[in-house]
Amino acid sequence: MRAELDVVYGPDMSERTGPGRSLPPGAASPDAAGSDPAVRDADAILARAMRDEAAALEARERYRDREIEPMAPDAPIAALLVPGEDVLAERRSVLLDRREPPLGGTRCSCCHGLAGDLYVTSTRLVLVGQTVLEYDFDSISDMVVSAERLLLSMCDGSGITLDVDRPNLLRVEVGAARARGAARTGASGAGPAHDQR
Repeated sequence: MRAELDVVYGPDMSERTGPGRSLPPGAASPDAAGSDPAVRDADAILARAMRDEAAALEARERYRDREIEPMAPDAPIAALLVPGEDVLAERRSVLLDRREPPLGGTRCSCCHGLAGDLYVTSTRLVLVGQTVLEYDFDSISDMVVSAERLLLSMCDGSGITLDVDRPNLLRVEVGAARARGAARTGASGAGPAHDQR
């Protein structure tokens, strides 16, 4: 019976990596790694995602013990900050795509494909490029990472896609910034602080 199956199905599947060998997740077989650009690209994407997730886990632990620290603002964002507002994180070369809810049955794609530098401040997200866009944290209802993008659901029904380096870490940084603001608001007597990470 085994001989008949070998004729139909060919050699054992284990011959792809060699008998008794297994590869860790994201590792390409030695034969495929050098020859197929798609495999190399997939491995590079997986390696970036694994580094991003590791950085996000480390940041989550760090921000549980202490709040996110402000950083020195560079010139483009410094001019846009209001008194008392801090820059907490930044990403260079971000692509933002905003989708509005349907108006009268048609879909408006305002702010489609805008590029710039993204800043996480103590109260909002700010994209600085040819156009400046800002989104208060209170206008963001949910954040989800999908592939190498951070998807934001807005309270008004619109959605924002941020094609950004290290989206998992950015999600944690935004959550830490929101928690920092809530803790400071709670400390001033405006209400309880909620960790939104």
